Amino acid sequence: MGKLFFAVVLGFGFGVASATAEKIVVAAFEYPPIYQNGPEKGLAGDLVVAAFRAVDIDTEFHFYPVPRMVRSVADGEATCGIGGAVLFEAPDIAPLVTVSSVVHYVSQVFVYDSRKFPKGLSFKALKDVEDYRIGVLFSSGIHKFLEKNGTLRLTTNTAHDRTAKQLELGRVDVWAIVDLTGMMYMAQLFPTEASNFKYTRAFNLGDVSVVFSKKRDPNNAYNTKFKEGLAAIKKNGTYRKIMAHYYGGVGKINREALPDDLK
Repeated sequence: MGKLFFAVVLGFGFGVASATAEKIVVAAFEYPPIYQNGPEKGLAGDLVVAAFRAVDIDTEFHFYPVPRMVRSVADGEATCGIGGAVLFEAPDIAPLVTVSSVVHYVSQVFVYDSRKFPKGLSFKALKDVEDYRIGVLFSSGIHKFLEKNGTLRLTTNTAHDRTAKQLELGRVDVWAIVDLTGMMYMAQLFPTEASNFKYTRAFNLGDVSVVFSKKRDPNNAYNTKFKEGLAAIKKNGTYRKIMAHYYGGVGKINREALPDDLK
């Protein structure tokens, strides 16, 4: 469990577009602070922007609902998308895309109201939470992961704030969400009650990957460039700087969120 502190730091030195850089479309969906439609693109979004800028490629983000985002990559509307690889596993999608490097991992947890669970909430396996009403974002990677356990009681929504409000009202027992996202929403929506909401250990570590359209990148040229850029920002310190921004300091970075080569 833990409480998260969010610092406000503007810019990482890659916000100004080059006049000569090539520009590509990156598809994403709203899942702040991992992906967000604003000046800052969220933790994953900012890492992707920085990686492409390191190889002189600018990005234009298009935000869609999850199914539309996936389809935009498969159909070649976008050069690439950001999300868990599980989102692109459908038989009609997988042959049309290439899953590239993991950008980082996300701790998928259950947020709960400690007033309802004063002794905390622990579990050894997902079957231990079968009796709880679980709120989750429709079509998200977490939703798809939990769906594989057919006995869970899932309540889906298309917006995070709706599930947060359901949790606060007691209409769901727990909220399956990324740790950063869940605590951010509770702090924003219920500032005087936020300290009552805690989160469990991770029930899953989800990947955040860049997935390329084979129509837009048939020869893996952009994929190769992205991998080069990602390696560059890991080496020059930009990667950890961005992670520290979203976690509230270098010492607060969740090590489980780091890719294997930085752990």
